[in-house]
Amino acid sequence: MGRFHYLLGILLLFVSSFLWFASSLRREPVPSGISLTYGPCVCATDPANDTAPEPDTKPLPPPDVTTEIETLPLPTQSSYLPTTNTHENAQSPFPLKLWQKAGSKGIAPDRWNDIQSWLKQNPFLRHEILTEGSADQYVRENFADFPEIRDLYLSLPVPILKADLLRQLILYNDGGIWSDLDVTCHHPIDIWIPEEYRNRTNVVVGLEFDGSQFASWTVMTKPRTSHGVAVVKYVVEKLQASAAEHNRTTAELNMTMISDVVDVTGPQAMTVALLQNLEREMGMPVGRANISNIMQPTLLHDVLVLPNAAFASLQAGHPEDRGPYLVEHHYAGSWKNTQGGEGP
Repeated sequence: MGRFHYLLGILLLFVSSFLWFASSLRREPVPSGISLTYGPCVCATDPANDTAPEPDTKPLPPPDVTTEIETLPLPTQSSYLPTTNTHENAQSPFPLKLWQKAGSKGIAPDRWNDIQSWLKQNPFLRHEILTEGSADQYVRENFADFPEIRDLYLSLPVPILKADLLRQLILYNDGGIWSDLDVTCHHPIDIWIPEEYRNRTNVVVGLEFDGSQFASWTVMTKPRTSHGVAVVKYVVEKLQASAAEHNRTTAELNMTMISDVVDVTGPQAMTVALLQNLEREMGMPVGRANISNIMQPTLLHDVLVLPNAAFASLQAGHPEDRGPYLVEHHYAGSWKNTQGGEGP
């Protein structure tokens, strides 16, 4: 019996303790919610106030990304034509392709030796000779997104105006080397650019015999440069202005409406457009004083200008103090007639 009473007492003590603990819980308010803050503690919200207490912490500073943003290359987009090769990334290679165009009557027999000279000096070059039809198709395909340029080109009835614009469109879009059919290549293109300028050049031009104008019969360039855009834009605007001056469309232009082919679509137009674009990009005056009668290759920003001996040695009297004779222009001049080129 003693043991029974002992166990019964322990049981009664446990039950009374449990009842006392339950009763005390009913008297304590139950938290209505819990909120987390950025501070080191967890705090209960006040049921009478919907506004949570302000976090007892200072905001973390933003990550330092300034350096990363500044080093990211920004895409370059012209409002006229897109560009990809800029002064800052002139390390890209020149396309190894020679572009030429035949007239409506094909290629004269005495021009084949000139054509072969390019491949003999540069056996690695890809080579394409466009015809009237393939040139039109080239512009249709490559300038479909630029109908103003495409339609103007296709509308031109004067062969020399069309050929001059085609030259600039190809040099802009594909780059490589453009050479007229009446040009002989005497030295490989891989010696045209001095070693110190190889990773800084996007365009290579040579002076004409007068020493103050870029020759357009041979030009080497990388695709989609701002200089290519500038020349195309300049020539297109000159053609539009020539038509407007006579209250005509570009499809109605003829040689009598063109003040001078050299100024509107030829080497003078290319020279002016390039110098103007260099001035814009360099933020300083750039003009003929920078190129006239130079004696050695001169780099303006990313345009390499060669002395007149390089591309115009024959007309310049074969000077002996201006470097090698790279190419020779024979001045076939098939466009110098009232039709502005060969007839059909």
